[in-house]
Amino acid sequence: MAGQKNVVVLDLTHGGIIIAQKLVELGYNVSAVDVYNTVDPVILTDLQKNFNIKTSKEPIPIDDLDMVIVPVHLDPEYKMLRQARDMGKEIVTHHRIVGDILSCDKAIACSKIIEITGTKAKTSTASILADMLSRKFSVVLHTTRGLEHWENGKPFMIYQGLSIAPGSILHAVKKTISYSPKNIVPDVFIFEVSIGGTGYADIGILTTITQDYKIANGTAWASDAKMQMLDNAKSGSTLILNCTDDIVTGHTVGKTVKSLTFSDSKDCKADVNLALNNNAIVINSGKLTFVANKQSGYDIESYTTAMVAAATTALEMGIGIEDIRDTLADFRGLSGRMLTQVFEGKTLIDNSNSGMNITSVKKSLVYALNMKKKGRIIMVLGEEAAQVCEGLPPEDVFEFLRQQKRNIDELVLVGERMRAVKHENTYYADSLSQGLSVASGIASNDDLILSCVKCFR
Repeated sequence: MAGQKNVVVLDLTHGGIIIAQKLVELGYNVSAVDVYNTVDPVILTDLQKNFNIKTSKEPIPIDDLDMVIVPVHLDPEYKMLRQARDMGKEIVTHHRIVGDILSCDKAIACSKIIEITGTKAKTSTASILADMLSRKFSVVLHTTRGLEHWENGKPFMIYQGLSIAPGSILHAVKKTISYSPKNIVPDVFIFEVSIGGTGYADIGILTTITQDYKIANGTAWASDAKMQMLDNAKSGSTLILNCTDDIVTGHTVGKTVKSLTFSDSKDCKADVNLALNNNAIVINSGKLTFVANKQSGYDIESYTTAMVAAATTALEMGIGIEDIRDTLADFRGLSGRMLTQVFEGKTLIDNSNSGMNITSVKKSLVYALNMKKKGRIIMVLGEEAAQVCEGLPPEDVFEFLRQQKRNIDELVLVGERMRAVKHENTYYADSLSQGLSVASGIASNDDLILSCVKCFR
């Protein structure tokens, strides 16, 4: 990257601040615009005073700018972006500029980089893969669950509170390298990334593009943005792709990029396949087949995509069959992802996480109905923050409840926007913890509590 260019970073809400700071370190003249008007003025003042970054909450002139850096989800009609297109300015995504910044970081030059994107199963894939790889390597994992250091199948939390916007990768690297009492320089970094890849990864995993959704003020599909993981893949890297996504597996990638496919469907034969045989997880790569017996307490069908994607990647990285089998056999589910547990003496099916949508809510209710022996189903449903991956639209909730009201005995709706949804036998709560407390208070020991709240976890 050559310095002394005049650049502007649009959007400081989703990782743009650290992008701007890193570009200053690399010698760029940087301006930054808070396009969503969410950043505290004190922070903007600090950027100007301590980093010499010109900040604004309003569009600025672009005549003297060499590069405009934008998130993939920005409205294409935002004034500065529209002007940049009209004037032929260089436009670079947050994802791509993060990849360029990482390429200049000598501290991680010897670490293998894995990036995971997709509509569903990102966190589960990343967590299962970290477990598998840590049997052989030192691994740092960054997901919505936090920043963790994995060794010998055991995680240690380094830091919590980062998003999975591409800019947060830079935070994750910084937190890792500077971690006290020891500096951690792992063999492998695994990054969960929203809506695409940076182009710097040695291995890029695209879990699935099903359940697609619109971004950029409804002008583009998220799947199109995720495809940049394929388009920007660097020479010599490997792509791990879901063979059930025809648009992905049919997409042309560079001749110097290797691609492998995985599948958890009987209808699609891939390089690595997963099948369920009662309580057994069967992995078949054509050359070999091995079986792992599953633990109880979680919905296995909610994890098959993650398991086979992780196994495919682990095999490609030389992890032994026994370590992969042991990881799958020991796996007990992840908190907030179809995990069954005891909460205040009652049975709780926990499906509250940042990636939850109405399709996931429907599947979790089916799972609860199949699991119920007697008693009632008490559902905790809603959102803690409307900003979490597009929120959980109240209109979707209303339609779901209209269709499923016979199957829900008591309902606790969470979040301010859910107060507009009216339903019989309904309680209202402000947060997930409050919603669970309300549900526990009205539940008997024979009842099932089903938790489906969109939240950061």
